[in-house]
Amino acid sequence: MVRYAAVALLALLPAAVAVAQVADATTGKEIKFAGKLTANDTLDKKRNAASKVYVVRMKAGSAYTIDMVSSQFDSYLRLEDKGGKELAEDDDSGGMLNAQIVFACPRDGEYHVICTAYAAGGIGDYTLTVKSRKEEKVISAHSLLIGKAAPDFQADFAVNGKAVKLSDLKGKVVLVEFWTVRDAACAATFPRLRAWHKAHKGDGLEVLGVTYYLSDINQPQGFDAKTGTLRSLPAGNREGDRTLLRDFAAYHKLDYPLLALTKEEALKAYDAYAVNGIPQTVLIDRKGVVRTVRVGEDERTLAALEGELKKVLAEK
Repeated sequence: MVRYAAVALLALLPAAVAVAQVADATTGKEIKFAGKLTANDTLDKKRNAASKVYVVRMKAGSAYTIDMVSSQFDSYLRLEDKGGKELAEDDDSGGMLNAQIVFACPRDGEYHVICTAYAAGGIGDYTLTVKSRKEEKVISAHSLLIGKAAPDFQADFAVNGKAVKLSDLKGKVVLVEFWTVRDAACAATFPRLRAWHKAHKGDGLEVLGVTYYLSDINQPQGFDAKTGTLRSLPAGNREGDRTLLRDFAAYHKLDYPLLALTKEEALKAYDAYAVNGIPQTVLIDRKGVVRTVRVGEDERTLAALEGELKKVLAEK
């Protein structure tokens, strides 16, 4: 199960991060490292916990299983490309305190595997394993959603609308974007989402921005409505999160509904939709069936999503 795979503050490694090992996974042989997180390790920029970074060469067209196993702390895995763009993250898909990422490599190159902990202060021994899955037929978790009824979830709070259940919107075309205020990549999708909302609301389109209460995971943020910047807070509560979302929506001129989920509901929803990277967008047709899942904010991804959106809107 993915625990808040809502992925990446800015998804960049600090310049001073030291690489623990370099390995070649293109041979098909299993790679295994015995590591240890200590209080002296560089803090991961996202988790604010001790971290070690492994550079692994991977081959386009191959799939890999990356496992981090520990009995001493709650493991957290992140995967980035060489340029620092986050590709996936996971907390507990490996079960218990372990983490696991299944990665279909899109191009030859070096990738950064970041081993860290779910919470600050997590230290201890772990084992990192990278295995090629080229001999197996790898089925994407997202592809398993296509053609199936969209998993339901219930919002606790909403800006620009009501705290609805997803199933309440059956009969409309629904575009769900999993996002967070802390991710710059999500902000890059706002202009397109605003435009789609304006152009197609009359055609039965409902755009939903789905996020979660940061105070529920002990990472409260404040928002400066004048500068549009975030600041970390020593403590917070859900009402503070609601104020943050209201101010954030006003600053970015977001007029479509933004939904906040409780921790428990978000864990279920992010797991059900296999959210390993954000922004992740899910297109659901009028019958409540998932039609496509797209991850990312690049122009090609958004253009493809727009084409799929228009096709589904044209169906009656």
